[in-house]
Amino acid sequence: MRFMQRIRLLLWCVAALAPFSLNAAVLDDLYRVEVIQAEDQSREDALRAATQVMLQRLVGDDKALRSGPLAGALQNPQEVMRRIGSADGKVRVEFEPEALNALVRDAGVPTLGRNRPGILLWAVEAGELGDRTLSPVSPWALTLKAAADHRGVALSFPLGDLQDMTQVDEQTIRQASRDELLAASERYPAEGTLALTVTGQAEQAELEWTLWLNDQSASGRISGSAEAAADELMVALAKAVFAQYATAAGTTQSASGWQLHVEGINSVADYSNLLRSVNQLGSQAPRLIAIEGDKVLLQVNFPGSEAQLERLINLDMRLQRIPEPVAEPEPPADDLLGTPADAAAPSQSVDGADAALDEGAMSDAELHAEPPVAEPEPVAAPAAPAAPALPALYFRWRG
Repeated sequence: MRFMQRIRLLLWCVAALAPFSLNAAVLDDLYRVEVIQAEDQSREDALRAATQVMLQRLVGDDKALRSGPLAGALQNPQEVMRRIGSADGKVRVEFEPEALNALVRDAGVPTLGRNRPGILLWAVEAGELGDRTLSPVSPWALTLKAAADHRGVALSFPLGDLQDMTQVDEQTIRQASRDELLAASERYPAEGTLALTVTGQAEQAELEWTLWLNDQSASGRISGSAEAAADELMVALAKAVFAQYATAAGTTQSASGWQLHVEGINSVADYSNLLRSVNQLGSQAPRLIAIEGDKVLLQVNFPGSEAQLERLINLDMRLQRIPEPVAEPEPPADDLLGTPADAAAPSQSVDGADAALDEGAMSDAELHAEPPVAEPEPVAAPAAPAAPALPALYFRWRG
């Protein structure tokens, strides 16, 4: 009982928190934007530029920013801002998550939250002495990482250890060899794999890239300065991520209900972390249905398909999909009831009934009496149709 009371208290507390998760690809700085303020640019224009970047992280496409509530936010950006600062010619803005979430809901457009699929980058840089693997601390790697942070892409680099070197070489990356790169990426908690070849100088560079994300792929070639080319690449990656992971616009009434069965919840901390992760999936906070042992049953509302729901849940590496448990067959009726009723019935009951008929004779009035008229049985009202069972998904928590 005490555990149950603590769980219910946490349910209220976590629902009031801003969306947050402890998974492998959560963007803690999603709501912070930094933009360079040009000498001839006003502070208001710099704030609008920061707001545009912020909204692009959430809704993916510039088309949604041209009209409606999002266009209004660009005209009055300070209404969705929490803190504004400036230093070294840059404007730093921290946005208010709740205000932005309400704005996006009013706009009725698909959106993507803090949870993003990880993109693992395998890259080579062409030099005078040939190709070399891109180091995570090289100038190009830092430029790419800064562009990824700016566009809301969860970019990461491989360790580059002996295991990586035995599986992937420079030629494998340049040729974008799918099978080899995907096999080498399996050891990392990333959903996407990016093969990148960098040629040219910082002033005029060329990027040739191929992305594999789930069952889809995309590729392209980009030319320009290092900063511009890196930013264009991350915009393309962000659009690919958005196409597969954005949650469709929907209200609580239009979202579909799902039951999530999660086993392996052994503490209040496990439950709290689970709820934080699931809290981001639906149009309202998840509802606790039952707790039994280490098993938790939650109901969530999600405006999307089962494949998309599972894809978003899989962003948290601690949730592992498992098959639906098979119910044990019920024992036969004889085992439940014991000896059949016919065998247990006393044999002398029939003889006793015949003796009772012989002992007493019926009177003449009783023989000619009208049989009693049976009263009509009340007609039961038709039962209301049962509500359809919600589709269920089963997971194991590996906290």
